Amino acid sequence: MKRFFSYFASLSKGQQTFLIALGVLVVIPFTTLVGLQIYNAANLAMLGSDISIRETEWKSEALALNTNVDPESLKSTTNQHAYRLLASHADLVPERRVVVTVQEPLDDMKMKHTETSQDDLLDKAAQKIQSKGEEECALLIGTLASQCTVMSATGRPLGDTGYEYQLQLAFSEIHRFGKSDPATHYEFVLTRSSPGRAATNSRIYFEQSASQRRRIYEDVADTCQAIRERSGNCSVTALSIASRLDRGTPMARLSASAAYASLVKASELAASTH
Repeated sequence: MKRFFSYFASLSKGQQTFLIALGVLVVIPFTTLVGLQIYNAANLAMLGSDISIRETEWKSEALALNTNVDPESLKSTTNQHAYRLLASHADLVPERRVVVTVQEPLDDMKMKHTETSQDDLLDKAAQKIQSKGEEECALLIGTLASQCTVMSATGRPLGDTGYEYQLQLAFSEIHRFGKSDPATHYEFVLTRSSPGRAATNSRIYFEQSASQRRRIYEDVADTCQAIRERSGNCSVTALSIASRLDRGTPMARLSASAAYASLVKASELAASTH
């Protein structure tokens, strides 16, 4: 390095300026580029390592659930969660819930309580929150559920015209899971549907929505029973129902979605795809 500085000092001003310019224009950018390439290579190596670790983790988690179920079918966290619910089919677990939204018009209450103020109507609606959850559990028991408990019940006003109840109900199914052989290799299958077509395709008076929700619960139970007859087993892992008012009217529309989990023999699933 000393010899380089001595040599540099012996050059003319023009030569020194040229070398400095060369360093700024070529050497520094080249060095920076090489440094960036090294940095990117190191990041890619770390990313590859993280991906490899995550790949190993999900496989380990899937195999921990059931070594006889293809781990690829339990790759997603959604499927793993649904499998845990399937495995505890007969139990009342807080994670297996029906989520229900019910909207009611305050005007209907006003007709029944002509001397009641708007604030009093809202108070009366709020007082019914817990009982709404218990009433919904009563609709579930005997149709879809053998047990039901209210996990959460909340309410909120919809301006000055209505009130919305949001309910979350844990339940255990009325029907048994079905058959599964510990020595058989299975694929975990999670299917979704919009149950209760007859109940959700038309607009109804809001007071009829409870009976229509009961029809949806029956339809969900029947759908799972059909899967059980075909595949040998079935478990309802998720269900949501909403009864929403047509604004400015006492009429409501229903919507629903459900998820069904089952274990299908790997040989049968392969045959059905060919």
